Amino acid sequence: MNEKERVSYVKALVYIALADNTIEEGEQKHLNQICTLYGLNDSELLEIQDCVVNKKESLEKILSGITNRQMKLNLLFDLLALCYADNNYSILERQGMEKICTMLKVEDSKLAQMEQLMEEQVEFQKKVNQVLER
Repeated sequence: MNEKERVSYVKALVYIALADNTIEEGEQKHLNQICTLYGLNDSELLEIQDCVVNKKESLEKILSGITNRQMKLNLLFDLLALCYADNNYSILERQGMEKICTMLKVEDSKLAQMEQLMEEQVEFQKKVNQVLER
């Protein structure tokens, strides 16, 4: 993934984190982890967040940097993980995900499958936590 793709990818993540007008602590932690993974530092993340918050680029422009189908699907999965990072997949986040899928030309069925997987993951994690608390 080149620099432009990494920045576009993180901008898309910030966009979905802001779908409900706030970046919760869990979402911020997830963003920080992804930035670290992609070699972006804190100041670069702040610059990206400023760009998205102040709508310096349209969502279409942001997503235009994501062209590879596998990268699009990975992005959708990371977007969903971010939506669930605060334990609340809101209606606004869902609408944002649908909009992004449409712009990326990814089938609604793929989003539904990923949402189901994420729900299963959340339930599994709850059960693991219950076992560990005993």
